[in-house]
Amino acid sequence: MKLEMDRKRKRTGSLSRFLSLAMRGAAVILALCIVYGGLAQKRISDSIVRLHIIASSDNTADQDLKLKVRDAIIDHMQSKYPGGSSRDEAEEYLQNSLPEIQKIAEDVLRDNGSDSKVVARYGEFPFPTRTYENITLPAGIYRSVRIELGEAKGQNWWCVMFPPLCVADDNTLRMPLESQEQLKETLGEEGYRLVTDVSDADNKEIQIKFRIVELVQSSRLKLAELISSLF
Repeated sequence: MKLEMDRKRKRTGSLSRFLSLAMRGAAVILALCIVYGGLAQKRISDSIVRLHIIASSDNTADQDLKLKVRDAIIDHMQSKYPGGSSRDEAEEYLQNSLPEIQKIAEDVLRDNGSDSKVVARYGEFPFPTRTYENITLPAGIYRSVRIELGEAKGQNWWCVMFPPLCVADDNTLRMPLESQEQLKETLGEEGYRLVTDVSDADNKEIQIKFRIVELVQSSRLKLAELISSLF
């Protein structure tokens, strides 16, 4: 009887030790995933400047106005944007151009019979995961030119302003070769593969790494939203 009880205690002790080691291992893996996800997304976001246009509402007229504002701003940028600039130079140019960008949007609204307000901001804003044909950017906080039209409660339109990507046709958001090379140089081989090879169904390693970044950043954004709603 005593021998049987000793055996049970040993089995219970072995199981407890195994579970303890497994939990510690899982905690270490989780910590590594969080660190990797944070560092990878930061490197990507530090290399990108985005454009974000928010329509006043989802009705047809407001959505059409959003696209007209988009076209006007992109046309302006294609003629004025400093070619070959670094991220810091592009960021400085965009910040200094905010009043001009806001006026372009206001003129479009006025020309189309709308007296809605327009607000142009430059700062850090949350973005969901977004695919632009040949690159996929994970969710996270990105530097962005943000154009708010009217109540700014409608569907968004966004693209990348650095390295240059924005074009007027939403179906051909493909980054030019020169911009791809600039992004690759900034991100390094590993970071560049992370945003360009994720759509490759055979590249499971990159897909898993991207998913880790996506999950970590999405969780952070949700936590930030929860904290913001409490205060």
